[in-house]
Amino acid sequence: MMIWTLPIILGGAITLDAPNTTIQQLRASELSERLAQTEAKRLQLELQIAKARHAIDGLQDKPSGTSEVASELMRYKLVGIVATADKTHVVLRYGDELIRLLSGISGPMGLTAEVGLGRVRLKRFGHFRDLPLTERW
Repeated sequence: MMIWTLPIILGGAITLDAPNTTIQQLRASELSERLAQTEAKRLQLELQIAKARHAIDGLQDKPSGTSEVASELMRYKLVGIVATADKTHVVLRYGDELIRLLSGISGPMGLTAEVGLGRVRLKRFGHFRDLPLTERW
């Protein structure tokens, strides 16, 4: 009886081992599929980053000649500067309009005035113009 049970046990072990091999193959296949998906996502992200860098480089190119914004900045005239304890107001003339800005804070249409040593810098959309301060201010 022991002789018969030993081959049955060995035969059972062989049949039990076959499903384990199949399960291990399925797991290995699933892992390799996940690795391939991860690699594909990584490549997609690298492509998106490269496209974004290319777009940023295109935006950083300076336009040749004068732009509308630069020519518009040429039309502003400095009327005066009023400094209080905590704020500095810059008064500008644009045609018949008077425009009041706080120094360093973006105002209407993205226009910013910054008071510096001997000048007021007007900035808008990456362009700037320096207005000299006279001795009276």
